[in-house]
Amino acid sequence: MKRRLQFSIFDHPMIQNRNILCLSTPAWEGAYASTTVQLMKELAKHNKVLFVQNPFTVKDVADGLKRKKQVPFKKVFGLKARLKSIPSQNGNGAFVLTPPMMLSVNFLPKGAVYKLMLRFNGWLVKQTIKKHLRQLKMEEALVHIISFNPALGLQIGREFNESVLLYLCYDEISAAPHLKKHGVWLEEEFGKIADATIVTSQGLLERKRHLSERCYLVKNAANFALFSKGFNPNIQQKKIVGFIGGIDRRLDYPLLEYIIGNMPNVEFQFVGRQVYPAGEEILKKYSNVVLIGPKKLSELPKYASHFSAGIIPFKLSNFIKTVYPLKINEYLAAGVPVVTTNFSYLDEFKPVVSIAENKEEFMKMLLTELETDSIEKKRARQQMASLNSWEHRAEELSGVITELESLKKGV
Repeated sequence: MKRRLQFSIFDHPMIQNRNILCLSTPAWEGAYASTTVQLMKELAKHNKVLFVQNPFTVKDVADGLKRKKQVPFKKVFGLKARLKSIPSQNGNGAFVLTPPMMLSVNFLPKGAVYKLMLRFNGWLVKQTIKKHLRQLKMEEALVHIISFNPALGLQIGREFNESVLLYLCYDEISAAPHLKKHGVWLEEEFGKIADATIVTSQGLLERKRHLSERCYLVKNAANFALFSKGFNPNIQQKKIVGFIGGIDRRLDYPLLEYIIGNMPNVEFQFVGRQVYPAGEEILKKYSNVVLIGPKKLSELPKYASHFSAGIIPFKLSNFIKTVYPLKINEYLAAGVPVVTTNFSYLDEFKPVVSIAENKEEFMKMLLTELETDSIEKKRARQQMASLNSWEHRAEELSGVITELESLKKGV
């Protein structure tokens, strides 16, 4: 059958009263906004969702005992109920399932031993899911979504008589530290059995269109209701330039040094995890830099409300080109001016965002945004962000599901 590539935004209402199974890599209560979690939260307002947490491995448990990682030991070992109910107002809602501990397999080379242990892990997770699907009466007309976990997707996909099997790909798997060893070939294999691949950026669409018979673009968004709480109509005298995100290898540190060093009267605040010590040391050299550290998602609007501008100083690379800039929409929802490097496909934001080609242009644009902000501009930014809400994205995903089920029925 000839492969079809889908680009369109589907004009369909949200699916209602359906059973949705999602095996997720990000945790339900993670420390940062997650595409998977946000989409499932929106779908759970109108449907019953079984959200399966990424299983903890033997290595994870060992790291937990050493206090290197947070592990819910009682749930992992079945000493406490694995299922947590998160009801919605209309009687549907989400059920968050913590599977039992799995074997650690990523360190193994591709071969018979790796595949045998992977099958065991899949069997373990499959039995746990089946038990809870029966318990929740969710076995009929099931929509099954595998989020960025093709290894387990190969083991449990097509095992629940699902009406649709989807692969949600929100990142380049070859660049993910914990997945790159086996991720590429596993993704290729899983794509063959999935009904469609869902990607979150134009860059990923170009790279992943070959995986499945159909590939759909459902872009990232922002929690508009949350980040709009950070809207501050006042133009502040004290200028604060903020960045929400990790201090990691993606940042362009020569650019940051250039703007920070040449704008000594502006305070630069970095809100997020510090996972790249060399980058952290660079930023610590400057007296006008404040490293705030990681904060809960619910706390971020408070910091955004004090920003005179938000920056996205990503360096250009083939990997970063696959990223859809989630934080642009978060800044815009708070009405904050945005200056970014031209690291990805950003044309849709040109009316309300400054996109710089080099460090000199970046600083010039940043100074202009600080000097010319207005309440009218703030409202225009919010309007753009409101079009990129998770509710709208969940409706687009609903459209994908509806179309695929119609195609299967020959409608």
